[in-house]
Amino acid sequence: MTTGKPGVLRTVQAGGRSVELRYMEPGDATALLAFARSLQPHDLLFLATDITEVEGVNTWVDDILYGQVAVILAVAYGAVVGFSSVVRSPTRWMRHIGELRVVVGEAFRGVGLGRHLTAEAFRIAADMGVTRMVAQMTMDQLAAIRTFRRLGFTPMALLPGHVVDEDGRSYDLMLMHQEVASFAETLSHLE
Repeated sequence: MTTGKPGVLRTVQAGGRSVELRYMEPGDATALLAFARSLQPHDLLFLATDITEVEGVNTWVDDILYGQVAVILAVAYGAVVGFSSVVRSPTRWMRHIGELRVVVGEAFRGVGLGRHLTAEAFRIAADMGVTRMVAQMTMDQLAAIRTFRRLGFTPMALLPGHVVDEDGRSYDLMLMHQEVASFAETLSHLE
């Protein structure tokens, strides 16, 4: 469902609650920081930038302004409850690749918000000229793996012990991918 509010891409229902999906703007930095700090460290392990720190959020804002990253925020009751982002590869020969990142707060998990954020990210990826999306997650993130499989992503690689958290624990990293052109068809079968 689209909305007439400026900046809001659409309003969706997730677990019986209305959630606005909108582009992140520089003024959202504080709200994103608060959301990131409310999450478990493992939820953000795969992000290249530490968005629990002001400097990390400022880097994201800069990347948005330079057109390297598009971030969609999910906002409910005035607070950020999730986000999706598309990071386009800066490498010339890989500029058709976008990395999809989706994070949903615990209160909104399992109610379809991740699917809505992913769908919006694919719409944006197409506008950015991205033809293939890549997602990565640790193998213990079973719900995320199931969701991405249901959305048509297929495994591309498994990298044993590739991720190490702040406590020195290592995790296997799963890389999955999906062609942007085929995502709309996949999504239509789910709705």
